[in-house]
Amino acid sequence: MSGRKHKGAENIENLCPVARKRSTSKNGSIGAAAAVPPTKTTSAYEHTSSPSVLTFEALEEMGIGMLDSEESSSSALSAIALAVSTTSDENSNETTPCTNVARMAHQQARLSLNSTASTLDNTIIEVFSEDTQERSLQQSAEKLHALAQAKRTALANSECSSNSNSPSKRTRNPLATVTCNNQIEPLLPPAPQQQPPPQQQQSPLSLLPSTSKQALRQKKPTQAPTAAQGAPPPPQTLTSRLAATENFFVYRTPAMSAHISSGINYFDKLSDEILLDIFKWLPKKTLLRIATVCRRFNRCARDETLWTRLDLGLRTLRPTALEQVVKRGMPILRLAQAEIQDPAFTYEASSIDFQSRLQYLDLSLASISLSSLRTLLAHCRQLKKLSLEHAELNDEICSEIAQNSSLETLNLSMASGLNANSVGQMMESLTKLNSLNISWTDLSADAVTALVTHIPSNVIRLNVAGCRRVLFDIHVATLQKRCPQLLELDLSDCNSLTPAALTSIMKFNSLEYLSVSRCYLIPAASFIELKKMTSLTYLDIFGMLSDAAMEVLEKQMPKIGINKFIHSSVGRPTVGTRRTSIWGLRTRD
Repeated sequence: MSGRKHKGAENIENLCPVARKRSTSKNGSIGAAAAVPPTKTTSAYEHTSSPSVLTFEALEEMGIGMLDSEESSSSALSAIALAVSTTSDENSNETTPCTNVARMAHQQARLSLNSTASTLDNTIIEVFSEDTQERSLQQSAEKLHALAQAKRTALANSECSSNSNSPSKRTRNPLATVTCNNQIEPLLPPAPQQQPPPQQQQSPLSLLPSTSKQALRQKKPTQAPTAAQGAPPPPQTLTSRLAATENFFVYRTPAMSAHISSGINYFDKLSDEILLDIFKWLPKKTLLRIATVCRRFNRCARDETLWTRLDLGLRTLRPTALEQVVKRGMPILRLAQAEIQDPAFTYEASSIDFQSRLQYLDLSLASISLSSLRTLLAHCRQLKKLSLEHAELNDEICSEIAQNSSLETLNLSMASGLNANSVGQMMESLTKLNSLNISWTDLSADAVTALVTHIPSNVIRLNVAGCRRVLFDIHVATLQKRCPQLLELDLSDCNSLTPAALTSIMKFNSLEYLSVSRCYLIPAASFIELKKMTSLTYLDIFGMLSDAAMEVLEKQMPKIGINKFIHSSVGRPTVGTRRTSIWGLRTRD
């Protein structure tokens, strides 16, 4: 009677969901081991604890996930086989928990599972016996299926009868496990068939997760003598099909396998138009990589329709990289603040055999040599807008710029190397120019004269700020006669201008924006005369008036916005903090 109580108490303790604790003393471990009589079995796999010790924590330590109770019976059967076949985990001290722990009320409901757990122990050991034949294996599988179903029913009844606050209440069945993404090998042995050669024999699927420590503990079975050597091949058992393999998670449907093994290149059946429609959604880096797949992909990836815009701002271009970029034929290219290493081209400007499709080119603050810049501009004959801000120029580069007769916008702000000849040549050739920024270029008096004398008459936006002591009232009068349709005019820091210049400025009938900041020779009272200009909307006169005088002027000119813009935007490709477009055109896909 006492033995039954002791055995029932032990089973109650084993079914407790509380995690097992490591034994702190060696004596306690020895005593606990001595309390349980040793059992001898014929199984090749030894396990220190009985299969009834299938707590939730123990299953999780073995790498067995939890699923709903609607899982197939094969999942439950695999979980039991896995729990018995594996050795004790690293967190276990191979001792049975102490049986003297106080019992909880909800644990009493599971006493009816003791007989079922003991039967599972004997049945599972028989399954893994090396001498078990096909018939006994089939009978054991049927028994396991029936016992697992009975245990699920008993556990469900115990869960319903237990307290709702009890920690043993679970909504998932511990016997339903995640088994290889539903790629479970049947437990029953397959029909006998011809054994394939060892070289072509595929490794069976493993029932263990790839991350489980138990998969690493599986030892590779030793090769037995083949039939050619006189010995019959070893019988295929369940344990041999549990070995871990490298293609554990490789799963292909028959249709996929047939598609791969057919050797048909389905891309050859697609037209170039369909490939281009696919490639247009790829980033530029991916296009460069996909061009290395095959010759056809290389040809399609270089198509001009895929290279309509490119942003290489703040990048470093290695030698000859700019040549490859130009050959792509994109019409929009941003190289602002880029560092272009020499040699940018493998040939000279005189030996160019093709013309680029570049129409919008931004080289603001770019680091490029004179020879590379000349070769780049020698490719360009269709430019519409060009920015060479803070670039170093010479007569040859200005001659290449002058070859673009369709140029509409030119930004040469803070450029160096301009003289009267180069300025005159560009102004005479660029007949369609309508926006010019040539501020702070350290022009000479002759260069300013050539500018206002040969500037195209259709220019409507002009910035000549920074022409100190070289731009005079007579230049403003000549400019008014040459370009009467000006909309924006920036004369900031031209400190040689006098009130006579304002007389010429008032003759512009369409002028909307005027900047005469820091023109100190013009008195404050002269600005009141500008209110007679009906078209004038904005007036910048920074550094000219005090705060009190500014208030008086604002009252005198209520319809004109005064000091609204600190910097001029004439000819500049980007305004403000926006760096993803030039002249209103996107540079990134």
